[in-house]
Amino acid sequence: MRIATLGFHHETNTFQSVKTDYDSFANFEFLRGSEIADRHATSKFTLAGYFQSAQMFEFDLVPLLFAFTGPTGTITKDTFDRISEEMIDKLKQNGPWDGVLLAQHGAAVTEEYPDMDGEISRRVREVVGPDTPVVMTLDLHCNITQDQVANTDAIVVFRTNPHLDAVERAVEASEILVKTIRGEVRPVQHLVQVPMMINIVKQPTGFGPMKEIMDEVHQVLEKPGVLSASCGQGFPYADVDQMGVSFLVVTDGDAVKAEKQAKLLARKAWDLRAELQNDSPSIEESISRAMNASSDGKPTAIMDVGDNVGGGGTADSTHLLAEATSQGLSGDKSLLLTLFDPTNVQVCISAGVGSTITLKVGAGTDRLHGEPIEVTANIRAITDGKFEEPKPTHGGLRFFDYGPSVALDTEAGHTIVLHTVRGIGNMSREQYYSIGIRPEEYRVIICKGTVSPRAAYEPISREIIMANSPGVTSANMSSFSYENRRTPLYPFELDTTFD
Repeated sequence: MRIATLGFHHETNTFQSVKTDYDSFANFEFLRGSEIADRHATSKFTLAGYFQSAQMFEFDLVPLLFAFTGPTGTITKDTFDRISEEMIDKLKQNGPWDGVLLAQHGAAVTEEYPDMDGEISRRVREVVGPDTPVVMTLDLHCNITQDQVANTDAIVVFRTNPHLDAVERAVEASEILVKTIRGEVRPVQHLVQVPMMINIVKQPTGFGPMKEIMDEVHQVLEKPGVLSASCGQGFPYADVDQMGVSFLVVTDGDAVKAEKQAKLLARKAWDLRAELQNDSPSIEESISRAMNASSDGKPTAIMDVGDNVGGGGTADSTHLLAEATSQGLSGDKSLLLTLFDPTNVQVCISAGVGSTITLKVGAGTDRLHGEPIEVTANIRAITDGKFEEPKPTHGGLRFFDYGPSVALDTEAGHTIVLHTVRGIGNMSREQYYSIGIRPEEYRVIICKGTVSPRAAYEPISREIIMANSPGVTSANMSSFSYENRRTPLYPFELDTTFD
């Protein structure tokens, strides 16, 4: 049994001013053939689950191409054309195939295709034909579409946020594919798109209304004949028609059951719609709460929601740093954060470790994310920004590369790590350990993310605070000018109905 795997993986923030070009993938992660196994066979990412499944279910997995970069702006037409053409050429040239495993994200947007994942699945289907099973895995932040469903036999979506179950979902997808090839099951899918949005601050699945929804998903999974059940939380920063919440149920040949169960899940989410909207505190409240927290030896972690790198943030917002400075947060190990600032990294490298230097850091992309902040600091350390995380993290990545990075200790007692690769948030504490910093020892930690840093920072923090900061990933959805989304869509249109 010969199965191809390939993927063109991106979460696109269409409000991001920085377009995603070919070099964004080439300089981040563009893998071919055996390079895919070298990078991911021992990770906790989707592809690792495919490799494990090849042994579990005894099939020959042929990795072809995997292109991935962190969440950024709309993918350029040239980039899509070059990568998709290479993907499809490899699929054609190395066939025939008994099946295909697609590792997509589900929220990718190009200048030409608002549903890039649907277009990729269409092109794959065109190559392999209607009788070769195609199963696709998606990120929980996916905007699932009818085109994606029409061009696959089954879609399996992550069920945790932070995303810690990528391997498990890949194994689930692989099992469905293998059983389909063997004729043991006949997958039937039904998709229900709900006319509502879940605010990014309410998307963690471990508590609150999302836990209630995911508990319901698990109940559906226990029903006889159900092969898979998924919630697509939707990616609210993609200004496309399909943006929003959706539910997909895959059954063994029972279209009526698939429809009934998908509608049941959709109704559950709709009933909780008001509870799934933004209630996060302002940056002023967030810093004040952190400063007034009891000193129990644990840090308070503040999620910089407006600069959520996992959602397309610029990674260089200074709003929270400015507010912390304004409110007088100071003292030894009082504050820890990272900033994308390649220009100042080079200045610090030239100055050398041990030097004292005055810089204006951060806010290098635009003024939406604040103004550069002047600091006088000692250059503590310089690294290449590469490290390995052996434990599960959001998304399951194992190898990280933030590019050349420097650690600064400021006169105010803040520690700031400047880095040169933009599209990675604070998903691993190894980011700090690798440069000689122990985040456990700090009073306040600012994380460039909303949910993705939780897996790393909840275990060491006394509290996680969601700060409703300005930015390209703000929780204040009225700050965005949508042109392409569906209407009506709750909460934008409060009188939206759902039958």
